[in-house]
Amino acid sequence: MRTWRVGSFSMGAALLLLGIFLLLSQVFKWGDPAVALLSWWPFIFIVLGVEIIVYLARSQKEKVVIQYDFISIIFIAALGTCGLAMAMLSASGLLELAGNVVRAEVQTADLPKYEEASLNGIDRIVVDTGTFPLTVESTEEKAVSLFGTYQDEAINGEKLIKNASEYVLAEKKGDTLFIKLKELPRQRFIDHYSDADATLLIPADKEVEFKGSERNLTFKPRGLKNDWEINTSGWVKIESGEKADMKIEANKVYELEGEWKNIKDINAEGIKSGHISFGKGTNTITINHANMVEVD
Repeated sequence: MRTWRVGSFSMGAALLLLGIFLLLSQVFKWGDPAVALLSWWPFIFIVLGVEIIVYLARSQKEKVVIQYDFISIIFIAALGTCGLAMAMLSASGLLELAGNVVRAEVQTADLPKYEEASLNGIDRIVVDTGTFPLTVESTEEKAVSLFGTYQDEAINGEKLIKNASEYVLAEKKGDTLFIKLKELPRQRFIDHYSDADATLLIPADKEVEFKGSERNLTFKPRGLKNDWEINTSGWVKIESGEKADMKIEANKVYELEGEWKNIKDINAEGIKSGHISFGKGTNTITINHANMVEVD
């Protein structure tokens, strides 16, 4: 009388297949070894089912005592459960997300340049400075341009921003050009790091209004020929230059650094106002509600 232990052959075949698959994946660089679980675990149930059917068929012809190797079957069931779990994670995207987190690396890349050369009929520019630091310079050129760099957690070296429309929105309405800097793209459900540092060039003869957040803003109004207004709750630095011809007025700000005149405390909370003049003070830069204003 022969004795067959159902489950031993299935476990051996499953382990053999898994070992061969992992070996080949290392030799031929097939990629993530986790793919093995997604590929071979259905084979376990096929082999186990075939094994049981064969032994049952042979038991009818021969006097065969069938014993089930429960340890092997439990082991196979555990591997199959892991395979099902991996398949569910893969289908939900969580497996890919985990892989992206592991492979991510911080890189510095150039922002795609934005340029608006057609300013015919545009007398006023409104800029929403967004959520990252910005340096603004006046220029004699008759075009608006925006460029800079950004840091991001990149996956496989892929750039986060491929064209200017992904971080800047520009619209012309009547005699006004509206420019809004967008928040940088990011992935959901993970602690994603990204930041940028940009420079905006604006024609010196255009009237400009800035709407800022709590980020730092630096202004270099060289050869200013029109009035600028800055509304922000953040930190503002103005580099005047040696041949500056302008007046800077600060209204309702918390701190003033520089050679300000007529500084007045507006209320008991320490909010102040004041002004500084350079040259004849032909054009005016007005700063409202900033946390601190520094003038060099």
